[in-house]
Amino acid sequence: MDTIVAISTPVGRGGIGVVRLSGNPLAIAKKLFSSAELKADAEITPKYMYFGTISARGFSDKGYMVYFKAPKSYTGEDVVEFHLHGGVRIVEGIVAECAELGARPAERGEFTKRAFLNGKMDLSDAEGVIDMINADSLEAVRAAYRQMTGRLSGRVREIQNRLSEVLTGLEAVLDYPEELEDETLPETKCELIKIYDELAKLLENRTYGKMVKNGVDIAIVGETNVGKSSLLNAMLGFDRAIVSAVRGTTRDTVSESMEYEGKKLNFIDTAGIRESEDIIENYGVERALSALKTADLVIRLHDLTAEKEDENQAIDLAVKDKKVIEVYNKLDVVKCKTAKQNNAVYLSAKTGEGVNELLNKIAEFFEAEKPAEGEVLTSERHLFAVRAAAEKIKEVIDNFDAVTTDCNITALTEAWKNLGEITGETVTESIIDNIFNKFCVGK
Repeated sequence: MDTIVAISTPVGRGGIGVVRLSGNPLAIAKKLFSSAELKADAEITPKYMYFGTISARGFSDKGYMVYFKAPKSYTGEDVVEFHLHGGVRIVEGIVAECAELGARPAERGEFTKRAFLNGKMDLSDAEGVIDMINADSLEAVRAAYRQMTGRLSGRVREIQNRLSEVLTGLEAVLDYPEELEDETLPETKCELIKIYDELAKLLENRTYGKMVKNGVDIAIVGETNVGKSSLLNAMLGFDRAIVSAVRGTTRDTVSESMEYEGKKLNFIDTAGIRESEDIIENYGVERALSALKTADLVIRLHDLTAEKEDENQAIDLAVKDKKVIEVYNKLDVVKCKTAKQNNAVYLSAKTGEGVNELLNKIAEFFEAEKPAEGEVLTSERHLFAVRAAAEKIKEVIDNFDAVTTDCNITALTEAWKNLGEITGETVTESIIDNIFNKFCVGK
């Protein structure tokens, strides 16, 4: 087992810089670190922070050293951390000195990879770690924490264990068909239906999982000059899009994200959708319609100052199967004299009146998508594995009495392996490497 070393804090100037070693780090640490609390050949106490001097070639620094004894460490191996002043030259100099003394520079995610290989966490837990690091909204942090702490892997393992029991029963039927077939097979089919239903619920939550991790994609659409760009700026709180009284100003999609009540909102301001002889504007309309197709939610903006809104079949057709919030703009110019439509939002993008009401509506949409119970799939890899397992189990259920028991065993074993790709039990080495290559060096 070789010893690896890396900087575990962001490279740059800061209050503290952490250098981490894992493997057999004590021999190196004793050569670098000295403290009045550590006499010659004294045993280093685990989980105790020693204050002292860390020395490298040409310089020294005052800081701390802490030792984590295997297996009670992040990686499951002996780990030493140096907490230094956060200067680039300081931490890089200590890493170079550790390398001179026999440590090897760590690869991307190698500390977490060792934690996985040493049984400290399942593969999905490790993926939760990188999701925690990359999370850019409170909801994403919450979801990543649940995954990192084993909620998903625990649920998947429980389903795997039930599948294992089913497979054991079917193996027994193969050995003793006359004694067990009539009793075991009906119970097996009922259990498979229950397992399939649970996997189907996980798949139903995938849209919410995508929104939690990446945010809600919200397209702002409408006729030209209804105030789409002004509304975008009002919601963001700064001028992101160019606003002009000239019709057709927006020729391309303009995207920007914000966090609201812990939820990431990805706004896409689009060109006004109308027929035009301007080739460039028509390109913008095409991009607007394309953004509509992939949006999770649509803000359809109307102009209260328009005497009569023309029908726009292109917009009607594009939003037909989408979730839409109807929004009426320019309330500062025209106070609505007619009865307001239910669930519609009336606002002024210019003054900001009603904008918070719209943001609350978007937050309500997000919460409405939240499943009442169960874990949420936020990873395409996990989604693919669950879908593959569910399809295999559904195939067995549909053909349970038409095929032989050994064929059912083969299909259910494949389903078990599909789920094992989430926990890491059956995943290939190349997939493991690909996952940890997404990490930063030092984690």
